[in-house]
Amino acid sequence: MVKLINELTNPTVPRVRGIEAVGTVYATSEASNFTVGQKVMTIMGGFGSTFDGGYEEYAVVPNNVLYPLDVNMDWKELATLPESFYTAYGSLKVLHLSVGKRLLIRGGSSSVGLAALLLARTQGVTVTSTTRDPNKVADLKKLGADTVLLDNGTLKTDAKFDGLLELVGAKTLLDSMTHVESDGYSVLTGGLGGQWTLKNFSPFAINGYLTKFQSTIVNRDDVDAMSKLIQKGNLSLPVIDTFSLKQVSDAQDDVAKTTKMGKVVVIV
Repeated sequence: MVKLINELTNPTVPRVRGIEAVGTVYATSEASNFTVGQKVMTIMGGFGSTFDGGYEEYAVVPNNVLYPLDVNMDWKELATLPESFYTAYGSLKVLHLSVGKRLLIRGGSSSVGLAALLLARTQGVTVTSTTRDPNKVADLKKLGADTVLLDNGTLKTDAKFDGLLELVGAKTLLDSMTHVESDGYSVLTGGLGGQWTLKNFSPFAINGYLTKFQSTIVNRDDVDAMSKLIQKGNLSLPVIDTFSLKQVSDAQDDVAKTTKMGKVVVIV
């Protein structure tokens, strides 16, 4: 894990950044099991850190971090999938939710939160999402949230949930867990709140079962299962704006400044 963190925060330079991409195979070897023209995606695994990433027209990607993407939609929509949906799928998987179960997504207006909402609704799960922005409540409900809670640091609800997806992080984790059933599951995935540790934490504060998920290691079977759910539900995230490859700097500025929900996409 330390090695992976160092690769992400201290990449070998000069380096083309970008930790995710979708595209088609331009050239490959027979041993790769990929074919020229095949639709694929790549995320993490050193992409954009130990070797050049997604902000280029042609990317040289090791076979072990390249994954078939059997989803029929246009490239702009496909570009919203890899990191957000894989992180959401992996997080939901460890929550062991089934049809009719209740999920709380803390940080629901983030891209991973939106992907988790769409995937969970496809699986018949009842979803409550949180947001700090009152202007996002209606949009979250339009995307499928059964309930939306305004988050001022402490959630005002008496509801109990079978699963918690914590994307704000350590800053709100203890409060979030007070809303989890005694036999429920919680997964810590994000750190949007900017706090990475809990002071004076007692494990007896955990309701049910607490685990974590990170997308640094990608499971091929999970990518396949994720793709099937996406195809079944025709799922993709809202696209906030699109930029050309020459406008990568503008795209990054847009990500930093936007108050809209969804993904900013760079198209070659």
